[in-house]
Amino acid sequence: MNTAVQVRHPAGDAHPRTELLSGTPRAVISTTRGPVALFGPGELVAYRIRYHRRARVFVFRTLDVDDPLAASVPGVRPRVQLLLELGTRGRTRLVRGLFAYLAKQALDPSSLPDAFYVRVGFALGGRLPAHEILVSLLAQATSAPAVGDPGPPELPLRLHLHERPGTPRAEDTSVCRGRAPLEHRRDNND
Repeated sequence: MNTAVQVRHPAGDAHPRTELLSGTPRAVISTTRGPVALFGPGELVAYRIRYHRRARVFVFRTLDVDDPLAASVPGVRPRVQLLLELGTRGRTRLVRGLFAYLAKQALDPSSLPDAFYVRVGFALGGRLPAHEILVSLLAQATSAPAVGDPGPPELPLRLHLHERPGTPRAEDTSVCRGRAPLEHRRDNND
C-alpha cells in the first residue's frame, strides 16, 4: 500500500507550506492543491509543515497496512509509524542539519534503525545533552548489527519521564542509596 504525502508550496501565509526533507517517492501526482508524493511501505520520510511562521517536523516510517493505532500526521494518509516530531524553530533547523549531514556523509537515512530517530528525538527534546550525543548516536546506529537494535546499555531511555530522578520504582531494589529497605524505614517511623 502506498502512503500519500501532500507537498504544498503556496504563496503567502494563508495556507500551510509543506516540504520533504528526506525520502524518495515512488511517484509524484499533481492535484489541485499541489503535488502528492507516493511512498512504498517501510520507507523513511522526513516531512516539514510551516504555517504562520511556525514549523513542525515529522520523521516517520510508512506502514504495510492502515493501522488504526498508528500515528496520524497532517497531510499524510494513511497513518504511519511516527519516530520523531519536533515543533520549535531551533529544533527543526537541527533536524534539517542532521539530514544534510547524512547526505554529506553518503549515509542513507532509511538504513538507520528506528531507535536512532527515537533517541535523536529525546536528545533534541532537551531530555539528553544534544551536542555531545548526536555523533555518538550516529556511530552506534551505523555499527548496530540489526535494524531496531536498542543499542548499548550505556544510553538507557527512561520510560517514566514524568518521575523525578531518584523516585523508587517497582523494578528498583529495596535498598535505596545505602539506606535500610523502604519497608523497614516505614516500620521504624511508626
